[in-house]
Amino acid sequence: MGSNAALAPSPVPAGPEVHPATGDAARRAAEVTAAWPGSPAQQAWEHGYFPTEDTTEWLADGAFHSGDDKAAYYSGHFDLKTTLPVAVSDTAEVQFADGSRLTLPQRTAQAVLDSLTEKGRVCPGDCGGRLTITAVQPGTTTVATSRGQATIPVWEFTITGYDRPFRYPAVLPQAPAGPAHGPNSEPGSTWLRSVSSDGLVLTATVPHGTCSTLLPGEVYETDQAVVLIGRTATVTPDPDHVCDAALRATPVEFRLSHPLGTRAVLGLADGRPQALPAQH
Repeated sequence: MGSNAALAPSPVPAGPEVHPATGDAARRAAEVTAAWPGSPAQQAWEHGYFPTEDTTEWLADGAFHSGDDKAAYYSGHFDLKTTLPVAVSDTAEVQFADGSRLTLPQRTAQAVLDSLTEKGRVCPGDCGGRLTITAVQPGTTTVATSRGQATIPVWEFTITGYDRPFRYPAVLPQAPAGPAHGPNSEPGSTWLRSVSSDGLVLTATVPHGTCSTLLPGEVYETDQAVVLIGRTATVTPDPDHVCDAALRATPVEFRLSHPLGTRAVLGLADGRPQALPAQH
């Protein structure tokens, strides 16, 4: 564990000063923040069900026991040996930590099964293995959302050979956050990773090439949203150093003029709100 921690890059420090956005990045950030108030994404972020973690599925502990099981799962090779429950209502409730509730259309167990059997591609090679579903029942799980922790309904699928069920959401997000994998290669792109306890320093990863150096990041702030802008500069490589095409991502700190509070952090390229990584 110690060696892995040593390999993790330290964030580029923010320093004591705020660096306001400039140039084309500032103009783009102004467009992004101007489009945020009143948008469907903003309404879902503040008043709806907007998960800030991946809620596609929750695999059973120890999945998968073998390569054959994994191939069968992702190829959609399932045998149903039980009766799927029939919902008594076409709606379901999401309950937030503050006690508020939200009623949403229910996703049926049949819809989940359809997604499992449709999502797989033809498995290359010898993929004759299959998985058997022996029970399906309702349950709940807790997820992180833009409004804090929420308890949502799920369908629990029991699969032969696994002690715990595979779980799938019985409600779908009203709007998704930005892609979970992190920033793309768009100039200025960043991906939020953490917020300091006082809300003044945000850490985000910034993509860059192998022959680039990171400059202090810039911020664009309004009373409702924040845009973080990564900045890099190309450096002349050492004659013995080869600049490859690989994209790196290094954490950078960004200082705000006042605490983040309830403001959303929006992506410069896509204008979508960014979520903190789920804490496990």
